[in-house]
Amino acid sequence: MPRPRHGRCRIVLASCLLLGGCNDTRDLAPSSPDLPWQVPDQSAGAAATPATPPAFVVPHDKDLPWPTDPPDVDPAHRYSLVELIDIAERRNTATRIAWEQARQAAIGVGIARAAYLPSLTATALAGYQRIASPFPDSLVARGYITADAQEVLPELAVRYLLLDFGARDAAVRSARQLSFAANVGFTAAHQSLILDVAEAYFALDGTDAALRAARQAASSARVLQQSAEAMAARGLATVVDVSLARRSTAQADFDVSAATAARHRAMYALLSSLDLPPDTVLQVEDSSARPLPRQTGDTVDAMMRDALQRRPDLLADLARLRASTAAVAEARAELDPKLSISANVQGNIGRISVDGGRYENVEQPQTGLFLRFDWPLYQGGLLRNRVRLAQSQEAEARDRLAENSEQALRQVALAYDQVDTDLSQYDAATALEAASEAAARSAQDAYAHGVGTLTDAVNALSALAAARATVARAHAQSLVDGASLAFATGRLTSGAAPGLGEAGAVTPFPHATGTQDP
Repeated sequence: MPRPRHGRCRIVLASCLLLGGCNDTRDLAPSSPDLPWQVPDQSAGAAATPATPPAFVVPHDKDLPWPTDPPDVDPAHRYSLVELIDIAERRNTATRIAWEQARQAAIGVGIARAAYLPSLTATALAGYQRIASPFPDSLVARGYITADAQEVLPELAVRYLLLDFGARDAAVRSARQLSFAANVGFTAAHQSLILDVAEAYFALDGTDAALRAARQAASSARVLQQSAEAMAARGLATVVDVSLARRSTAQADFDVSAATAARHRAMYALLSSLDLPPDTVLQVEDSSARPLPRQTGDTVDAMMRDALQRRPDLLADLARLRASTAAVAEARAELDPKLSISANVQGNIGRISVDGGRYENVEQPQTGLFLRFDWPLYQGGLLRNRVRLAQSQEAEARDRLAENSEQALRQVALAYDQVDTDLSQYDAATALEAASEAAARSAQDAYAHGVGTLTDAVNALSALAAARATVARAHAQSLVDGASLAFATGRLTSGAAPGLGEAGAVTPFPHATGTQDP
C-alpha cells in the first residue's frame, strides 16, 4: 500500500515542477548586460553570435499612434508672431494638460462642498437563507428545527453632519486654494508657451539675417575673385593672389552652408515649439525691422517688487501654501468630536417556513431616528501623525515659496540687466557694421586700382561678414531677452504682441508703424 501513495506523491511533485517551469521568466529580460534583448517569439535562433556585433534594436509596432490630424498651416502664407502663438495655443499639449488640471481642481471644490449637504442613500438586500437552529428535544425529537427565509429588505437612509469643529470649512478652503493654483498654473503654461514660441521665432529670424549676410559675403568674394583673375590676366596680379581670392570664395560658400544648416535647426526648433510635424512647410514674417526693447524708466527694484505680486508661479506657490495651512486645520479638526443625525425608513418584505411548513409573511415598515456622537480617542497615533504630516507639508510649501521668490528676483535682475546690455551691444554692432562696410569698400577699390593688396581686401570682406552676422545676432538676442524680461515679470501675454504693454513699464515689443505684427 505505501508504494501507490509514494507514486501519487511523485506524480503530484512532478506536476508542480512542470507547472512551475511554465512560469519561467528568464527569457523576458536580456540574458547578460552586453547582449541585446530578444523578442520572445523571435528569440529562437536569433541570438547574436560572437562574430556578429549585437544589434540593440527593438521591433516596430504598428499600434503606435501616427499623427493623422493635418496641421492647419498654409504653406503660402507668411505667419506673424501673434499668428504663430495662436497656432501653438491650439495645438500644445502642455496647455491642455494644465486646463484639465484646472478643471479637476474645480471639481475638487465641489467635492469638498458636498460635505455640507446631507447624504441620502437607497439600499436593498434580497436573498434566500436556510437556517438550522438547536431546539429542545422535549419539543422536537431530532433536537433542531430548520427555517427557510426569503426576504427583500429595502431601506432609505439620510445622514447629516451637524458639528465637526471646522473640518469641512478647512477642506473647502484648501480645495479653493488648490483650484486657484491650478488656474494660475494654466496661465503660467500659456506664458511659458508664448516665451518658447517667441524665442524660437526670433532665433529663426536671427539665422535668416545671418544667412543673408553670409550670401552677401559670398557674392562679394566672387566679385573679388573675378577682379583678381582679371588683373592676373593682365599681369597685374600674381598666382598667389588668385589662389587667395579663390580660397576666400570657398570659405564664403562654406559659411553659407553653415548658416543654412543653422537656419534649418532654428526652423525645426520653431516647429517643435508649435507642436507641428517636422516636415511642415512654414513661412514666417521677417522681424529684422522690428523695434528693439525700449529703455525702461522703472528701477530694477520696482520691477522685482512687481514680479513678486504678478508672477503666476509665485501666486500658485502662495495658493498652495494657503491650501496646506488649511489642510493643517482640517487634520487638527479630525481630533475633535463629531455630531451627526441620521434617519432611515426600511421594510421587511419576506416570508419564512419552519420545518417545511407553510410560509408565513410579514410586510411591516420600520423607521429609525438617531443622533450620533463620534470622538476618536485612540487610533494608534494615526490622526496625530496626519497633523504632523500636514504641518511638514506646510513648512515645505513655505520654503518652496521663499526659494522660488528668490529665484524670481534673480531672473528679473538678470533679464533687466541683459536687456540693457543687449541694446548697448546692438549699438556697438551697428557701428562696427558701418565701419566694416566703409573699410571693405575702400579695400576693394584700392585693390581694383592697384594701390591695395588682396590680403587687405579679403580681410576687410571677412570682417564685414562677421560684423553683419553680429548685428543679426544682437538684434535677435535683444528681442529674445526682451521677451524673457516680460516673462520674468509675469507680464508676457498673447495680446497684440508679447510684452508688458503698460504705461511706465518696459515694452519689449512696442508697436511699429505700418506693420501688422507689432
